[in-house]
Amino acid sequence: MTDLESFMEMGGEQFEVYRNDIKIEEVEGVPNREKETNRAYIGFYPNTDIEVGDRLVGKISKNKYYIDDKKSQVIQGSVFQLKGYYLTERELEKMEKEKKTEQTIIYNLYGANARINNNSTDHSINIVDMSPDDLFDELRKSLKENINDEQEKAQLRELVNGLEGTKNTRKLMNYTPSLSLALQTI
Repeated sequence: MTDLESFMEMGGEQFEVYRNDIKIEEVEGVPNREKETNRAYIGFYPNTDIEVGDRLVGKISKNKYYIDDKKSQVIQGSVFQLKGYYLTERELEKMEKEKKTEQTIIYNLYGANARINNNSTDHSINIVDMSPDDLFDELRKSLKENINDEQEKAQLRELVNGLEGTKNTRKLMNYTPSLSLALQTI
């Protein structure tokens, strides 16, 4: 079997290794691809100090590589080489751009008429079918929770009480859809 030193002589290159934008050393490596996965890597001597996140610059080629992962390749019971899987500068820029444009939106929807509008305007009207007793209870609750002006709150309570006096009559049934709409907007 051919040893790693022979590969280095045939196709190796010296690389400057930068960690946190500081040059830490120069190492020898051979760019290659795995047959099974077609994943690109640089093969290094087993004791080479390479870490995920390191940036490598070829001394001759000036190619830039960004170490994305690493693993030792073991052959016949000993480490043959350290594989530094890499991204090219273009691959890294593309991945970072995708991360920036990626967004997570979480919608917390509550209520009987909750909806989501993305890049649109909702002109729909909700008709809530509820009993007159429920309607007046909900109106009073909404007034209590949403109206701060005491005078306005008193006038609206008086209106609700007056309308409640017409419950179970035809007159109230004529107002029920309007009251439902008003209840949604309070």
